Amino acid sequence: MGTTEVDFEGPVGASMAEFSDEYMTYVEGHLDEDLAHVPDRILAILRSMESLTQGFVIDQLQHSLQTATRAERGGADLDMIVASLCHDIGKTLSNANHPAIAAEMIRPWVSPEAYWVVKVHQDFQGKHYYARMGLDPMMRSKHKDNPAFALAAQFADEWDQTAFDPDYDTLPLAHFEPMVREVFSRKPRRGN
Repeated sequence: MGTTEVDFEGPVGASMAEFSDEYMTYVEGHLDEDLAHVPDRILAILRSMESLTQGFVIDQLQHSLQTATRAERGGADLDMIVASLCHDIGKTLSNANHPAIAAEMIRPWVSPEAYWVVKVHQDFQGKHYYARMGLDPMMRSKHKDNPAFALAAQFADEWDQTAFDPDYDTLPLAHFEPMVREVFSRKPRRGN
């Protein structure tokens, strides 16, 4: 249990600290090859959101598509459209910290601004409902000095919080698929 057959012949080692240079080169090649599957994985996660409703009148896939449609129609750039599409993919694991999960999933491929907007979107979204929960609806104000503040406000106020309309003319996932493939086929950034 826990072992698989690999086609590497040579010294391996029992831990990462002991891996031979040859084996690490072999593994790195497979990791690079694995990147080709990222667009398909993102699309699969998005499709899985069709079964996630959380009590809303539309499912989370439709909400994500509607958010991205509004972003595209609002003049957002490619990274922000794709980030809008993916902003809630963290909900597939946890609603409580979904912005951080989604942001880290897309971070290596999107602009720093798009990443940041996704990461803090709940603080901005709170303007529209936090008061009902006894929370500060102006939590966004703690981000007022960030250069992407206006973009995050536009995202929350014009695209995200309005994207629960079952009658909105929402573009299908097929429309966004080429954009997803373009963004997630980029060489991922390391670090910040």
